[in-house]
Amino acid sequence: MWLFGSVVQISLLYTYLAIAKNVELSEEFEAYRECLEKVERDIGEEQRIKVVHAVRGADVILPCFTCVSPEDGVEIDSTYKPSAGSVGRTVNYVVDFFKQKFLRSSFSMPDKNRWKFDWQYAMMGRMFVPLSSMHFDASESISDRIRRFTSKDEAEFKIGDRYELVLKDVDANSTGHYRCINRHGRNVISNMYFLEVSNTKKIIPLNGSLGVETLPAEVTLKNSKFVKENLKVETKAGPWSKCSYCSSDRGEQTRTIKCYVEPSVRISALNPELRYLGLYDKIPCSSTLLPLDLRTKLKRIGNHQIFLETRPCFEECTGSEEISRIVNSSQDLGDIRTLDYLPGGEFVFGNILPRLLPPVVRRVRLVLENDPQVLSCQKLIDLNAGVHWYSMKFGPVQHTNIHELYKDRAYFDEETNLVFRKFALEDDDEYFCYSSNNILLGTFHMRVVENDQHHQIIEVVRIVVKFSAFIFILSLVASQLYR
Repeated sequence: MWLFGSVVQISLLYTYLAIAKNVELSEEFEAYRECLEKVERDIGEEQRIKVVHAVRGADVILPCFTCVSPEDGVEIDSTYKPSAGSVGRTVNYVVDFFKQKFLRSSFSMPDKNRWKFDWQYAMMGRMFVPLSSMHFDASESISDRIRRFTSKDEAEFKIGDRYELVLKDVDANSTGHYRCINRHGRNVISNMYFLEVSNTKKIIPLNGSLGVETLPAEVTLKNSKFVKENLKVETKAGPWSKCSYCSSDRGEQTRTIKCYVEPSVRISALNPELRYLGLYDKIPCSSTLLPLDLRTKLKRIGNHQIFLETRPCFEECTGSEEISRIVNSSQDLGDIRTLDYLPGGEFVFGNILPRLLPPVVRRVRLVLENDPQVLSCQKLIDLNAGVHWYSMKFGPVQHTNIHELYKDRAYFDEETNLVFRKFALEDDDEYFCYSSNNILLGTFHMRVVENDQHHQIIEVVRIVVKFSAFIFILSLVASQLYR
């Protein structure tokens, strides 16, 4: 009777303590299920190279994993970026070790090399070379480790908590293939991308309506076929983004409408010089992967444009609530004795701590008048949330008022980056990027300096005069040597 009462009390206690964690896990599993359904709908069973198009000066995020389950997320955090709960996970590792020794038939140790991924980069026509090295090698010296750690802030890229690659201020030299690969005892490629960088994008904003999923009449993209090349051109609308605000009537969500080129026959039936297109998934009509003559034809009919449709939305905030916990212990007679009270957000030894939010991107830039700039909002890559912008001078900056605030000087791209075609003196301001539940993601302090064209003209004239004098002196020396 005493044993039965203790079991019932312990089970009730466990149920009470697990409520908060179960609610959090259910939300994570729901997001994981939605991600898998999206991948199956968009990609299918065959994995191809993803094509990413960015504007020069933007920050680009390339996820290493398409979908991460809650259990895999804990293992990734333990492998790559241990938090303050690493001591508790070390104890669990020791327990797993003895389980393997004494229960070999029913238990096996977790594979410690399963999540050791790194990034590689290949320029067009070149072989892949290592881009990152995040896991220590036994042959690596201490000085090499220190040098690699101290040079992280100077690098043109960084690695996120889930191995996502963040490229800073991309330019034409960033164009090429990127892949996330595990070479620690295996050769597994998790994801592969082709990044192409251009100076501008032709983005046309549209206003949408709630409940309307059909393409707006203003979309002028044309579906067509190239019979000789066995290619077809189709207009497709992307999924709606998450609401930019939660629990607010200012919420907006967007979707992109663009045309893509794909084979109209089997890959084996394509022309030999075009079979490489079968390696890529969803090639935009403006992509440099397409032959030049084909891109010229598509641009002539206006298929290089990107339509960005915006509609109002409303979503409730669903932030996780910190729940207080009571740590109890069962006595010999079945009584429950309270050992400790843990306020919300506190943990005990061995608990797996929640992930920390990414650091806020803070940048101060001094730009000249009429210079272009891209302010990139680095989203929480594994958390499906919207983003919105705020200006210290004008307040909220949205799709509905950006033209009124900045005329034709600025626009939003499909990644909700704030793109300035040219800065004016009145754009000297502070800009903030938030997630939909008002988590600060980035700040930009832009200081605009008047661009004096006279100084530039004088410098050009000086360069021309110096170069002409050099050529004149060189010709005199050459004539004397010839004589």
